[in-house]
Amino acid sequence: MIDVPTTAPLAALAAVVAVCATAVAFDSRDESGGRAAVAFMAAIAWWSAGLFGEAVATTEAGKLFWLNVQYPATAVVPVAAVAFVASYLGYDAWLSRRRLLALLAPLAALTLLSWTNDVHGLVRTGTDLVAVGSGTVLVREFGPVWWVGWLYSQVLLVGTFATLAYGVYDSAPAFRASAGLLLVGSAAPWGAQFVVLGGGPAFRPELLFVLTGVAFTIAVRRGRTLGVTPVARQVTLEAVPDPIVVVDRSGRIADANPAARAWLGEGVAVGVPIADALADAPEVRAAYRRGEAPDEPLRVEVAGEPRFVSLSAVSLPTLGSRSQGTVLLFRDVTDSERNRRDLEVANDRLQTLTHALAHDIKNPLTVADGFTDLATAGDEAAAERVESAHDRIFEIVDETLAAVDHPDPDAGAESFSFAAAAEAAWRTAETAGATLTVAGDESYAADRTAVRSVLENLFRNAAVHAGSDATVAAVALDGGFAVIDDGPGVPPAERDRVFDRGYTTADEGTGIGLASVAALAESHGWTVGVGAGRGAAEGEACLSDTTVGDGAAFVVAFGDRPIEAVASPVVADADALVAVSESPAAES
Repeated sequence: MIDVPTTAPLAALAAVVAVCATAVAFDSRDESGGRAAVAFMAAIAWWSAGLFGEAVATTEAGKLFWLNVQYPATAVVPVAAVAFVASYLGYDAWLSRRRLLALLAPLAALTLLSWTNDVHGLVRTGTDLVAVGSGTVLVREFGPVWWVGWLYSQVLLVGTFATLAYGVYDSAPAFRASAGLLLVGSAAPWGAQFVVLGGGPAFRPELLFVLTGVAFTIAVRRGRTLGVTPVARQVTLEAVPDPIVVVDRSGRIADANPAARAWLGEGVAVGVPIADALADAPEVRAAYRRGEAPDEPLRVEVAGEPRFVSLSAVSLPTLGSRSQGTVLLFRDVTDSERNRRDLEVANDRLQTLTHALAHDIKNPLTVADGFTDLATAGDEAAAERVESAHDRIFEIVDETLAAVDHPDPDAGAESFSFAAAAEAAWRTAETAGATLTVAGDESYAADRTAVRSVLENLFRNAAVHAGSDATVAAVALDGGFAVIDDGPGVPPAERDRVFDRGYTTADEGTGIGLASVAALAESHGWTVGVGAGRGAAEGEACLSDTTVGDGAAFVVAFGDRPIEAVASPVVADADALVAVSESPAAES
């Protein structure tokens, strides 16, 4: 039998819980499924309140009144459940006002017929007030219209629960718990009615609405059920190799695929504010805060290695034109970005080589032009200078072609005398009235032609900036060499710019020579730097066979030798050297 004393308090509890759940749903009413959820829980609260009134009423008329109060809620609950589940699982396109009204119409008609049952008796064929314990229960005999309405409600609810069950199966683990809780809580009162009809314990199944309200509240508050839907997630997220992050209207992560966590960090989790989740990806975080997709790929660290992604954002309109969230789509463009950067480096290198070729050829051409008249008059020494200049032009062309083909930097390595290379470079460099001194006769195993090209450009630079009567020292060092002049030197503020292509402070300068030096050094794995020379007195103490000026000091270090250690015998402050040691390609 029905336990009358417990019916009223349980119905009251169910109503209170349903009101709380309605308030929770109202806070998210603009989310996907939010308004249907409000209607669903409000109808349950109405139904439970009517059940409470029926339980406490003492007369047959009073109980019939409260029974009729419940009928509008019984009409709304199945239809609202359909609307909520359809929206929750992403079937918003199916929902329309006309369809919802069509679903509601039969149950609304049942409500009207119940209110007018005294006229036709189609809903209830009879009622009786039966005393049970200390209370009374209204016993009803149902008419044909009631059974039709009941059957119609069951069809709606069975379809709804089956669809929700599929959603539980197809959801991500992050959604599965919430969806399962909704399914169990909503199905509890529905299943209980079959227990009662099958001869089980006699009680009002509607009392289990308290479970529905509790389940709904937990699912929404903790699981963030409302908002972006989980339908077909296995296809749309799990199977996509590129990172995808779904952000709801509040700026929290609604979902993310495994690729997103692998790329952006394990902090990318459901419920976490997106700004906090991107702490390990500062470039992505900055782009998200700007609210616009960047034009350039973003750099992220994946397993300790740099990768590049492009970012786009897609708004999710689920209720009219109102955005319910944003899908952040990332695409791995690492290979294309590296290819692009390599191409930029190659183009820059080719441009530098082109300018360097013209610049370097100009030097021996100028020398040849200066001695041509003397050679024509029979001066054998002049003829040798012209011939040497022509030979040097052919060498420069061969060097440039080899550089364009990207040879192994060590392929041209050979043992040669530094003094001989310096003197040969001086003969084909345009140095006006400058004087060369050579310190040391070290033999190096390096690319001789590259060393000569570097020396030619450094010699000409010294002649242009230190004056036509400058004294230039070419110094063989342990692990490299240096070119120092006795001119005014390079101001410290200018040293980080002298190797830039096009930069020059001289009226006759081209801004190509030192850029060519840097390009040649980088292509061979050398380091080139600029500082100030020690001066004559200290230089003589360190290098007894030459004087070292206190002007500009350019130092080249081979291989992985620290340039400070190589330069220390000839520069005033090795720590003040400004060095170029990495090519732009290394950054990609």
